[in-house]
Amino acid sequence: MDLLRKIFLSTLVSVLMTVIVTAALEESIFFSAFVGIPAGIIAFLAVFAYLSLKKDK
Repeated sequence: MDLLRKIFLSTLVSVLMTVIVTAALEESIFFSAFVGIPAGIIAFLAVFAYLSLKKDK
């Protein structure tokens, strides 16, 4: 899998994770973006690492 595809998929998951976490915590935490953004960054790193280490068949 080429680098651009890995970055695109990781960014997509990161944005989705940020929006989902921020929306889920919106009612209970005033600054829910301060939780959602780090969750998105962690999701980006996890997906990128997984795609980089995965063996292509």
